[in-house]
Amino acid sequence: MAVHDLDMTRFLAGEDPMEILAVGSCHIDKSIEDLPGSEAFDTATCIVRYPNGVNAMVDVCRQSSYGYDQRAEVLGTSGMIATDNVYPNTAKIYRNDFTGNADMPFDFFLSRYFEAYVTETEAFCESLVNDSEVPCTGVDGLIALVMSLAADKSAAENRWVKFSEIIEQVYCASPTECSLLVDSEVFPEGFKPVKTLSEMGTIVVPDVDAQKKEGSFMGKFKGMVGLKD
Repeated sequence: MAVHDLDMTRFLAGEDPMEILAVGSCHIDKSIEDLPGSEAFDTATCIVRYPNGVNAMVDVCRQSSYGYDQRAEVLGTSGMIATDNVYPNTAKIYRNDFTGNADMPFDFFLSRYFEAYVTETEAFCESLVNDSEVPCTGVDGLIALVMSLAADKSAAENRWVKFSEIIEQVYCASPTECSLLVDSEVFPEGFKPVKTLSEMGTIVVPDVDAQKKEGSFMGKFKGMVGLKD
């Protein structure tokens, strides 16, 4: 639910995050309460820790009764910068019982981020024509995915989760691959596996050759029903 918001915190912080704490609840649609994991949440809060004591707070909800609300603030020692919602026009109403915008904010993401989509498409086409790097790489997308998976794990286990934990579980298909990831430049330092190969052996997918020795699924099935090859 918050993968883009988590990605935005990394962009605003200008650093790679270290760990995350997430909590969630259901207040709007009680029919989703029995869904697995974070799918049961319609409201959630995340705290992301960055180097040098920087913290990012993300609040998300699947419903906003007063319009499509997406704002961001960065507070620093010398001041603050904030982005507000986007409205169809700049008209404001001033009455004795109301003061504010004449219209609700744009209620759809294609309207809200129209200029961003245009800029994104132009940058992508330019990279194709000029064979240059795109501003946002596949690694950026992968890190955002890891951040969201860590948030899900944090909410489920009610604790801070380091992003390296997710890399160890999701991207280690074998102990050999895990050892390569430790030396890889793909992930930031705080995202790389920190466990030893012997420790990783307890969480990775079993070796293919070992699985063959145990027999195939069809072989086991034939044995259970009394069939012979």
